[in-house]
Amino acid sequence: MPTETFTSHALTLTVSEEPATVLVIWRGRSTAREPAEFLIPILTKALDRASELKRPLTLDFRAIEYFNSSTITPVVRLIEEAKRRGGSMVINYDKKLRWQELSFSALQVFHTGDQRIRILGV
Repeated sequence: MPTETFTSHALTLTVSEEPATVLVIWRGRSTAREPAEFLIPILTKALDRASELKRPLTLDFRAIEYFNSSTITPVVRLIEEAKRRGGSMVINYDKKLRWQELSFSALQVFHTGDQRIRILGV
């Protein structure tokens, strides 16, 4: 899987295979009313590839400027799917940005004791 870039309106996702992870970098702004239509196929494919390679899937939100409340739903669905499959997932966000800290601190409930699902403010 080479690096692939997907864009919908002001949101861009870049998916790449790294030596230790399958990485999805989020950039721009996610303001769509139904972002799942764009996000779910990309994120599911990335999770599938991470599972094939036996690597964690990393979602990196540090470069995103904004996302609306509708955007978090597909992310939560992906976390639940990774847990169901026994996969590993890391979510990185910028804890210095107040809006990101507020949004992602709520996802801490998905953090697993075995470190398979990690929500990290960096």
